[in-house]
Amino acid sequence: METANGVIRILQNNESYSIYKKGIWLYIILLIFEGALRKWILPSLATPLLLVRDPIVIWLVIEGWKKGWINVFYAKAMMAVATLSFIITLLFGHQNILVALYGWRIYFFHFPMIFIIGKILTRDDILRICRFFLYISIPMTVLVVIQFYSPPTAWVNIGVGGEGTAGFGAVGNFMRPPGVFSFTAGYVAFQGIVGCILLYYLIMNNSLYQKYQIQPWLIATASICYLVALPTSISRTNFFQTLVFLAFTVLAAIFMKRLRPKVIMLLFIGAGIMILLTVSGLIATNIEIFMARFEGANEVEGGIEGVLGNRYIGGFLRALTRIDLPICGYGIGLGTNAGANIMGGNMFSFGFNGEIEWERIIGESGFLLGTSIIALRLALSIAMLFKSFKRLNDNCDLLPWMLCAGMILFLPQAQWGSTTNLGFTVLFGGLTLAAIRTSPRGK
Repeated sequence: METANGVIRILQNNESYSIYKKGIWLYIILLIFEGALRKWILPSLATPLLLVRDPIVIWLVIEGWKKGWINVFYAKAMMAVATLSFIITLLFGHQNILVALYGWRIYFFHFPMIFIIGKILTRDDILRICRFFLYISIPMTVLVVIQFYSPPTAWVNIGVGGEGTAGFGAVGNFMRPPGVFSFTAGYVAFQGIVGCILLYYLIMNNSLYQKYQIQPWLIATASICYLVALPTSISRTNFFQTLVFLAFTVLAAIFMKRLRPKVIMLLFIGAGIMILLTVSGLIATNIEIFMARFEGANEVEGGIEGVLGNRYIGGFLRALTRIDLPICGYGIGLGTNAGANIMGGNMFSFGFNGEIEWERIIGESGFLLGTSIIALRLALSIAMLFKSFKRLNDNCDLLPWMLCAGMILFLPQAQWGSTTNLGFTVLFGGLTLAAIRTSPRGK
């Protein structure tokens, strides 16, 4: 009888987890297709659809709080800091409760969602999500190529709300294609997930348990699509993040001797395919436009050093030395696009640059609370990086390490004022935590 009761209990627990997993799947689907809803299907609801994933997040966080899934220092500390910033905003900041709520929800609900995904998903769930992204990447590449060769006024390039164009940063007559997303940043984030997963499967597919392996045609097709998409995206960020993924792959090979032949072969085959695609002329225009974009942007920003200095390292240092900002900040939510629009301005209207993430955080919440938010994001990122490396070194488990390659680009400094970037940060963080917690055997 006790065994029977135990079986019933296990079945009930699996069933209870099942509904939460469905919630995570719905979150992922909405994250990918939110832009399509805002551009093509329900353009009149483009603004409220910014919050389309929030009911799922709020429900899961409330459930997670009751069940102890977010009983983690990082989550509780972030929720506390965000709430204090929210109160200070209403007392001394911009005092607009809608804008404050919009900013507060980022830290109080979306950030803890990372730990819920990390707690609920099994290795089987993670790899199902990985395969889903690889499948979706194929038609996504077809769409991006169509957008690339279509004029900015074409239906496939229509902007949010059914107006204007979703592409920007034109090079000649070509715009940066956004795929199904509202803007190209969403597509680049999507490619970040695809790139990490693709490299994992290229190296490990034949070594995985049979139920986790995927068909060779899918790996080959997704690989070609990724290589075609690199120049077609006209995105330096997409190119740079790919270099980071390759660097993580090479580091893995350095610490795992049995991976070295596979990684060397992978690099040679990838280079060979890229050369064939170039020589064949199939993506000659794509590469030409990408190089023009690369050279033009480098001239403006001073090359790679300028990009790193102005956009990243320099931006961080500027944020930490903005002594002219109010000690309590201008108010949480003000540096987001939506919050700034409600207040009658834009991300640059209120004394700080909302596109530089650390500067946005300190501009909104002040130096003390702002640096606390930044420190929590950095500390969690570093903790996951070390844990992923430990899994790689001790257990020869490559999945956490490859997911960490993407997580480390998003969690510390991605623009959370963008709902899409926020969503991919949550997904990267959650998948990485889940991969660290689970084993290659599926537990």
